[in-house]
Amino acid sequence: MVISRTPLRVSFVGGGSDLDSFASRHGGAVLSTTIDKYIYVVVNERFEDDIRVSYSKTEIVDSVAKLKHDLVREALRLAGLPRHVEIVTIADVPSRGTGLGSSSAVTIGVLNALYAYQGILKAPAELAAEAAHIEIDVLGKPIGRQDQYASAFGGLQLLRFGPGDAVDCQPVILTDEARLGLERNLLLFYTGRQRAAAKVLGEIDAATGKRATKRNLERLRELAYELYGEIGRGNVDAVGDYLHKGWELKRRLTGVTNAKVDGWYRDARGAGATGGKLLGAGGGGFMLFYAQRDRHEAIRSALAHLREVPIRFESTGSRIIHIGH
Repeated sequence: MVISRTPLRVSFVGGGSDLDSFASRHGGAVLSTTIDKYIYVVVNERFEDDIRVSYSKTEIVDSVAKLKHDLVREALRLAGLPRHVEIVTIADVPSRGTGLGSSSAVTIGVLNALYAYQGILKAPAELAAEAAHIEIDVLGKPIGRQDQYASAFGGLQLLRFGPGDAVDCQPVILTDEARLGLERNLLLFYTGRQRAAAKVLGEIDAATGKRATKRNLERLRELAYELYGEIGRGNVDAVGDYLHKGWELKRRLTGVTNAKVDGWYRDARGAGATGGKLLGAGGGGFMLFYAQRDRHEAIRSALAHLREVPIRFESTGSRIIHIGH
């Protein structure tokens, strides 16, 4: 039996500029961190001559091609384990449409576990590249590559994409005090709404050739570089301001927000949050806010109808945490 543990991520600024339609031509950048919420993948030998995959549903099939879970199906095809295998995925939070990069974390975690099951150790860059290939090239999802690289490498990082296929991961160097201050000033709330990221991102992807969309994505990219510099100088309070700047830009993109989300955002700002955003492509999922600690109770009261999810930073990416019986 092999068990992998792959962290989810929160993205501060730059999301959208990692879409291949934009980044391959103009270059993109995203500042994000992995958190202590995970996708666990268990791979075990199966007695029966078939394949069993268990997630929110259970599938038992006699060939990989019959699997409906597209990410697991294509990971099996790539890793090369056709039969006699059981795969179970377990998520700490709702695993689809929440803005924490869960789909890519599943792909990374399944690949990592399948390779480890065969005695193969894959480097983070290899896992990320293969997961991106599955999601973007094979399955044709109109997504970027930030999630795969964030989950594979882990930590607080500036992720740079393009021009072309280039990817660069630059860790943010912080003192322990600054890192703890940043971590403690963040609040994460679950809206209870899930959305299809592919639909929202598909609309943005289709519009990247338009002048206004291109300008917004360029500015989102630049915000990532600017915040990277501010945090690197120890100015973690800049996160709130940059979250707000990024949200104001992101909400101009099609399908990212709605009246409910805008209302929650106004309530949080009115209670003392200096900035925030809806994580992921938009439309639902988790909302992230930055505020000084003395304003947290007021924000919790203003958003009492939403579920708060405490988080800590995770410094490592996808790991194999168990090999044995």
